[in-house]
Amino acid sequence: MLYTSSGADAKKAFDEDPSLAIAYHEGFRAQCAKWPQNPLDDVIAWIRREVPKGSVIGDFGCGEARLALELGKRYKTHSFDLVAINKRIAACNLANVPLPNGCLDVGVFCLALMGTDWLDFIREARRCLKPGGLLHIAEVESRFESIDSVVNNIQAIGFRKVMYTPGSFFIKLRFARTAGAEGRAKGSSAIPAMSQSGQKRKAKAGADQAAAGLRACKYRRR
Repeated sequence: MLYTSSGADAKKAFDEDPSLAIAYHEGFRAQCAKWPQNPLDDVIAWIRREVPKGSVIGDFGCGEARLALELGKRYKTHSFDLVAINKRIAACNLANVPLPNGCLDVGVFCLALMGTDWLDFIREARRCLKPGGLLHIAEVESRFESIDSVVNNIQAIGFRKVMYTPGSFFIKLRFARTAGAEGRAKGSSAIPAMSQSGQKRKAKAGADQAAAGLRACKYRRR
């Protein structure tokens, strides 16, 4: 469901049925136990090794907010997910996080680009990042229909690719935020109103474009 719905629809579903969060995290922990490695371990090691202490980190789709727990007070970490299962997390749609413009040094999406509107998550991360700030993405290799499409879509938003590490199970990508306009401010009414039919056509086109390059993960009950 998370891979085939928008961030807003997923947030609504989790708000209406809190048991979904319990089921998700139980399933995620079981899945992690089968992996040859946990990509979050690499994220933590990279930040400790290369990101200056005191930097501000945004963990988009943080799960249990382990990143904030592991980094501790050496960094200021903001953790976002659909449900706040502990006090480290702010519950929100990843396309609309409670941060001001240009406040982050690093944004992280570790197995978190799940929505059909995942490019809106990337746009929101760009809004929150400082010029030159880093966007780090780790995703399951089998999700990539086209690595070039994913990279091109992200670069078109206002990023420059600085690292691509292929793998047999996970792919790691890193981008730097380019300088330029911050984008439309939250709550702005600069976009003119559309008819209902026009909104539906635009929503479908946007979802189709946003999903280009990444396929959904499908898990079978065994």
